[in-house]
Amino acid sequence: MEMWRKICLLLLALNVFFIENTASKSVRETFQAETLKVILFLDPECPVTNAYMKEIKSIHADYSGKGVIFEAYFPMETIADKDIKAFLKKYNATFPGFTDPEMRKAKRYKATVMPEVVLLDANGITVYQGAIDNWFYALGKSRPKATELYLRNAIEATLNGNPLMQTKTQAIGCLINMKLE
Repeated sequence: MEMWRKICLLLLALNVFFIENTASKSVRETFQAETLKVILFLDPECPVTNAYMKEIKSIHADYSGKGVIFEAYFPMETIADKDIKAFLKKYNATFPGFTDPEMRKAKRYKATVMPEVVLLDANGITVYQGAIDNWFYALGKSRPKATELYLRNAIEATLNGNPLMQTKTQAIGCLINMKLE
């Protein structure tokens, strides 16, 4: 009898967790949204990074209100905090930026170019990594407009609990200068 009581309590708890909240989002969706993280690898000197700042800001504006966290890392030895602040201010970007002079974050996620993005799920697992979209298809070569919105699609799929069509793409941009060990 005690076992059935525990099972009933567990089922009741699960039902409460998945009920619809007043914003017509399930609690599960709200929890997922609050725990996604986008890590951006950026370089203020890189023309591709600068070209993408408008789209990066747009993605941030569209998803930060849904609880998605954005962090920018600058994997280079010579950049200072004041340089990062000036760069983010230049583009009115409101997400935080951090130095990564020893390339710890870049190495951890095996990032190779800037801009490159990593989308992490609630458990810190990489669900997407690579290009923001397909606007640039080679270094110095871009389409008039992106036709594949990789990061946006990955965020949407993850927020909605759907499988991703692409989990990895090749980012195009300036190389991260990592020392061989």
